[in-house]
Amino acid sequence: MAGRGTDILLGGNPEFLARRELLRQGMPEPLVEEARGYSDNAPDEVLQARKAYRDLVAEYKKTTDVEHDKVVALGGLYIIGTERHESRRIDNQLRGRSGRQGDPGRSRFYIALDDDLMRLFGGERIAPMIERLGLEEDVPIEYGMLSKQIESAQKRVEGRNFDIRRHVLQYDDVMNAQREVIYKQRRQVLDGADMREQIHGMVDDQIAYGVGAHCSEHAIPEEWDFKGLSEYLNQVFAYPAGAFDHLSEQDYMKLDVGKLTDRLEGEIWGAYSRLVAQAEEAGVDMNEIERVVLLRVVDQKWMDHIDDMDQLRHGIGLRAYGQKNPVDAYKTEGSMMYDEMIANIQHDVVRTLYHARINRVPERREAPKAAEPSAVAQAQRTQNAARQPVRNTQPKVGRNDPCPCGSGKKYKNCCGRNV
Repeated sequence: MAGRGTDILLGGNPEFLARRELLRQGMPEPLVEEARGYSDNAPDEVLQARKAYRDLVAEYKKTTDVEHDKVVALGGLYIIGTERHESRRIDNQLRGRSGRQGDPGRSRFYIALDDDLMRLFGGERIAPMIERLGLEEDVPIEYGMLSKQIESAQKRVEGRNFDIRRHVLQYDDVMNAQREVIYKQRRQVLDGADMREQIHGMVDDQIAYGVGAHCSEHAIPEEWDFKGLSEYLNQVFAYPAGAFDHLSEQDYMKLDVGKLTDRLEGEIWGAYSRLVAQAEEAGVDMNEIERVVLLRVVDQKWMDHIDDMDQLRHGIGLRAYGQKNPVDAYKTEGSMMYDEMIANIQHDVVRTLYHARINRVPERREAPKAAEPSAVAQAQRTQNAARQPVRNTQPKVGRNDPCPCGSGKKYKNCCGRNV
């Protein structure tokens, strides 16, 4: 903005003018950049370019010094702002373009009552004051109270923007906390850690969820939903389907919730042990299967969770109309969505592992050894002999002649039917 990052030199910049002249003369840009250096250990081409550059700088400096004195005599650089920015920092940066390097300078800003800053944050206080003074619309107003009102409006805007940034940071903190947990687990998987213990915990959680949903400890065993529990276990753990159809009220009605859970854990972990033994027999690394499945499910669910959190963030501001803090609502609902994502990850990982089909790894066949030249020649001769056309030395049988097989039928109605 207005030369931000570099000083505006009164009268012109002789170094810039010299560089532009060298480029206009056809000197390559890398050589021009080398000409602006001061190293003594340089090729002759660079030294010549450096001499030409310094000669041009000295020549242009004579002109720029004269122009500099003229501008200083007129008062230096004069900054004119056509409006006031909502941030005082931006206005100060624009004012700071003048008065650089000991040179004089001034600045003046103009603002209208219908500008956004005054219309939204200060116009209702200043407009009545202007009406009482009875000034014309095109008469500029210079009044200290007006400047204070503008600064007050800028402070309110800056405070609002600060609150917005603070809320954005709080929203990001929620996602960062969740991201750290997910990425820590992914890093363990990528580093090749043994995930058997985590898989064990996921299986136990799924069993506890199924038992708690269908066999409440607050209800008597006669009210337990064994059919629903059987369908849930068949869906999550059973392969092939129907492995838990043996559940019956007579077998499990005598158990409490704890003993029922322990019994199911024994059966289900026994099935997983048989799956691991089957993988070892087939030459498959079960630990690698667990890592691949866990990594794939976590990545998919995490990407879906990011999209859901983004949608929640876009609409969470409407909670303010219900006298609720949007940040608190975002934290609460984001935490609930995160817990739901973790539950879905556990469910999909366990279901995928228990429904996996272990196939034996095919053995690698060794390449056949090269045959001896004599054997190769013999095989080639045998193949060429097999390619010789077969000649029929028997007399040709007509279609209406008796069939040679002795059936008494014509050849066309017997052996020659498909010829």
